[in-house]
Amino acid sequence: MMFLRAILEYDFMQRALVAALLSSMVCGVLGSYIVIRRGSYMVGAFSHSLLGGIGFARWCQVVCGIAWFTPMLGATLTTVLVSCLLTWLTVRGNAREDTVLSGIWTVGVAIGLCFIAWIPGYAEDLNSYLFGNILLVSRADLVVMSLLTGILLPVSWLFHSRFLVLCFHRESLYLRGVSPTGVSLVLNLLTGLAVVVLSQMVGIVMVLALLVLPTAAASKLTTRLSRMMLLGGLFCFLSCLLGMFVSYTWNIPMGAITILCCALLYLGVRRKPVPSGMEKG
Repeated sequence: MMFLRAILEYDFMQRALVAALLSSMVCGVLGSYIVIRRGSYMVGAFSHSLLGGIGFARWCQVVCGIAWFTPMLGATLTTVLVSCLLTWLTVRGNAREDTVLSGIWTVGVAIGLCFIAWIPGYAEDLNSYLFGNILLVSRADLVVMSLLTGILLPVSWLFHSRFLVLCFHRESLYLRGVSPTGVSLVLNLLTGLAVVVLSQMVGIVMVLALLVLPTAAASKLTTRLSRMMLLGGLFCFLSCLLGMFVSYTWNIPMGAITILCCALLYLGVRRKPVPSGMEKG
């Protein structure tokens, strides 16, 4: 009852609830593509590369006085750059994807640490960026999350059939007269933006689990992608809600509890017997 009363009375709890809802919608849709594409390593590379954009944004704010260049904006611009670089190197440059992702993963962290080290004064506290705190989501962060979600969901719907072909049978795109490079770029961009949205929940370290585990659990219950998206979003929201409750009640980091809930949910769901391959609709 105290938790419900807090949601009704406090603005920060209401913002956290809206952020959880937005994150769950993104998780259900983009997480499903990632699970069927087996692209979890890509999510890890995107999430850790965000530290480069966050560090650069903080450096611009403190050293250059550019107050409007927030860490979330820096993270968003980083995902656009990383998406273009990843697509160009793997599709056009014929580089091994795992090699490129490993480089993006580590170089992004290195750049972020360098910029943070160049900020004068006391050392920057990285905990809120690394591990997140949904209870500290500001109105500005919520606006950016809403805008990103408003971009992610319609674009995913428009490209849904092409994303399915890319995930299951990439060569068929040529038969349709569609460039795999363009479709890969769009999906990489959406994946990166999804990581930005979810990083507000659990930070850049644990966002991989939040984006993958709920939809992976949903994939055990259904072979239809549309149902997987709905169940994945529902599982994500329930995990976030339980994480908020435990964090508010017992003062435990919300991000950690949310991820533990996702993990227990994944382990607890029993796979439904599937006589044939996954349906692509």
